[in-house]
Amino acid sequence: MPDAPAPLPPQDPSPQAAAAALAPAPGAALAAPARVVPLASGRSIEIAEEGAEERIQIRAAAGQLLVSIRLTDEGPVLSLSGASLEIAAAKTLSLSCDTLRIQAAQDAAVEVGGSLHERVRGSVVREAGRSARTTAREVMLEASPGGVEIRANDDVDIVGERVRLNSEDPPMPLSWEEFRARQALAGGPGQPSALGAGEDAAPSAPDDRTPRGAR
Repeated sequence: MPDAPAPLPPQDPSPQAAAAALAPAPGAALAAPARVVPLASGRSIEIAEEGAEERIQIRAAAGQLLVSIRLTDEGPVLSLSGASLEIAAAKTLSLSCDTLRIQAAQDAAVEVGGSLHERVRGSVVREAGRSARTTAREVMLEASPGGVEIRANDDVDIVGERVRLNSEDPPMPLSWEEFRARQALAGGPGQPSALGAGEDAAPSAPDDRTPRGAR
């Protein structure tokens, strides 16, 4: 025959024992029930406390979370969710943080009525999935003390009124005599010209005595 089950320990039916069984463990904090304030539009405001943190939430009529404000020991935390969000400042809008992330699933546009100044203490990496274009009245690229490197898998086209490589400032000389005279002046008084070492150092001029840059 099977063994008889062990007898259960005697239970204390007193109300004090029942209250002790339902009491929380020492050090545990009871979370107060959230207070909900319904609004005429169907939305509602929910106020809750969780330990040392207070939370205020605004929900849509269907229950979606629209605005959440959490008051923590490190400061308030604000969360917004909606189809459209607008922030307008009459004078100044400042953002200050350790890390800034902006993500747009589709297009993004930045329009500045005045000047735009960017200062990056580290490196800058810009990647475009298709084309990239820069348009300005004047464009200047400077690398100091490093160099400039341009790479392309296809052709590189440079189109301009004059394409100068390590050349003098305009106006361009109209003849080889004017070119040699400029070189002599650049050498200074009593100094030999850059082409004075010999006629062999200068390129042979065409019959019309016009340098290649002025043709």
